[in-house]
Amino acid sequence: MKKLLVGALLVLVFLAYSLPPYLTGGSRVPLDDQPNWYYGLLVGHILLGSVAMLAGLVQLGRRWFAKYHWIAGRIYVACALPVGLAAIAIGTVTPFGPVNAASNVTLGSLMLLFTALGVRAIVGGDVASHRRWMLRSAALMYSVIINRILGPISFLVLDAAGVPESFMDSWGPAIVAWPSWLIAIGFCEWWLRRTPPKRRRVAGTPARNGEDPLRPGSERVSLGGGGGI
Repeated sequence: MKKLLVGALLVLVFLAYSLPPYLTGGSRVPLDDQPNWYYGLLVGHILLGSVAMLAGLVQLGRRWFAKYHWIAGRIYVACALPVGLAAIAIGTVTPFGPVNAASNVTLGSLMLLFTALGVRAIVGGDVASHRRWMLRSAALMYSVIINRILGPISFLVLDAAGVPESFMDSWGPAIVAWPSWLIAIGFCEWWLRRTPPKRRRVAGTPARNGEDPLRPGSERVSLGGGGGI
């Protein structure tokens, strides 16, 4: 419970810092020379990502919020898919250069893939695979917090090392972009591999007559079987 509370506090502090400018027509990224659609898509990306983060907290705290798992899971997927698509679109025209663009497009593509594989797994009755894929998706979703922490640290280190300001302006965001989500997904993989395998339902086993594979209480999403996000 303590870990969940710490995680929730971290997410809430991040959202309290990040959201306000976009709720009042502002931005934390440069908007010069961007396409007309860029800002609207950016705001949608940020707002849906915020909802997904909050829904993810409910999923990660499955011991205490088990009865809300199926609702929060649907909300997370409904937000994560457009967030991934928006990350790809925004990434292609990012003002922070091609290296940052490649990171954003890769991140968005992997989020789409992991989320889709997680949905396919639970529909097929494979709870353990569902948990793994959705945890990977969540790791990418929350990696933006790591990005905001690494950014100031990296700039302070580069500045102390005497790196020219022009270099930091041009390459600083790109230097931070890749490690942020690579650290998140790397930690997720380590965590999944260190945890003893959970009992899983055989993939492809048909549901009982009238059973909704995604309803609360359904054996396919039984949190006792290791269901994650």
